[in-house]
Amino acid sequence: MVLQHYLGQLWNWKNKHKLHNKMKIRMSKSYMIYEVYDTIEINKEDYPELESLTDQEVLDYLDENLFDFEVNGSDEGSLGSEFEFNKEIVKEKTTNEEYKLILINED
Repeated sequence: MVLQHYLGQLWNWKNKHKLHNKMKIRMSKSYMIYEVYDTIEINKEDYPELESLTDQEVLDYLDENLFDFEVNGSDEGSLGSEFEFNKEIVKEKTTNEEYKLILINED
């Protein structure tokens, strides 16, 4: 068991420190996009589940049920889809861009 562990570590070290004349590499990029969509007006009286809630409670409820909450008169159905497909983006910001090179092993 100890020998297998040692050989595994040796194999990993050897593969990590190989010398090649040619290398194939790729670049990955990750980032976060922050988007703010235009306004939707909701009348709490039209939704029995919202009537007795405070504004903050409604916001919390809608946040938890964004893609399950059905919007009256919406072509898209859910509140989340209504924002994404029928409302303009009024603010957009890209943050946390990260780049990383990846070695493609083809041995």
